[in-house]
Amino acid sequence: MAQIICVRENWNNTAFSVPIPGNFHILHINPTAEHPFGERGKVLAGAWKQLSNDTMDGMLTLDGDVVIEPCDLTNMLAAIHEHDKMVVVAPARIWPKSTKRKGWVWAHWSTEASQVMETENIRRFTFNFTYLPRRVIEQALEDGLVDWKYPNVDTRMADAAVRAGVPVYVAQNVLPKHLNF
Repeated sequence: MAQIICVRENWNNTAFSVPIPGNFHILHINPTAEHPFGERGKVLAGAWKQLSNDTMDGMLTLDGDVVIEPCDLTNMLAAIHEHDKMVVVAPARIWPKSTKRKGWVWAHWSTEASQVMETENIRRFTFNFTYLPRRVIEQALEDGLVDWKYPNVDTRMADAAVRAGVPVYVAQNVLPKHLNF
């Protein structure tokens, strides 16, 4: 079984206060003086440095405005175990309040965000509920993760996955809920 770190991101103390199954480390991410920009990259890099060791295969991220059920965590861990060298994303609808688009879109896509569920050639993803394998995190660190600011960290992480040659697997039996609508 893959050895992973589970983190829940708490942006400016706005994470939903709901029970989260599993053992998640809470990462407090504060805005910078240029609000709404925040030091998400710095916090993720610091968490990896502090919590990982040579046996860690990757990190599972859960955004503070996303909720999961116990079966979602179970199914996600099974998908990670089976695809531990890939980025594993859980399909989540993300809403206009977060995206500034006219309607909801899936949180992963190949070329353009849409309401079409894609599972092949995924090149973009948001964190919502996403597993990042060690190789992608290492690539992101090489690319300057510590200096990346919200809201561009997800996009830059997806770019790091492409540069590292790491494909994306869509865990279709995991159904997190993005509640920022």
